[in-house]
Amino acid sequence: MRASLIGAIFLTAAGVAACTTYYDGRGGYGGYRYSGDYDRLGNGCRFFEGSGGARLDPWLACTPEGQDLVRLRFDGDRDRRVTSRTAERANVWFRRHADTDRDMRLTDPEIRAALVNAARYAGR
Repeated sequence: MRASLIGAIFLTAAGVAACTTYYDGRGGYGGYRYSGDYDRLGNGCRFFEGSGGARLDPWLACTPEGQDLVRLRFDGDRDRRVTSRTAERANVWFRRHADTDRDMRLTDPEIRAALVNAARYAGR
């Protein structure tokens, strides 16, 4: 009985962890801490339009590699109009992809490497 209860608790915890999106609904970094130069970019470049344009993380919205990644992987018609849901998906995917050490903290080297890597394979 005790073993099955512990197993059920473990499976529930694993299921909840698997569903984590790291998105706080306010367009911020969610559960991720961030330190580095990319934080100073802001999202004032206005490259993407639509309800999600301003919600994209600045390294996706304001860097050439990030723009390519969003257009090729998340913007199906490549018209630079992004919905809030698409911006959320792109942010979550990129944060998970960039956080190579899984410490929920993005650093400039992680972001730079992820941008180059993701842009290289975005069209595939």
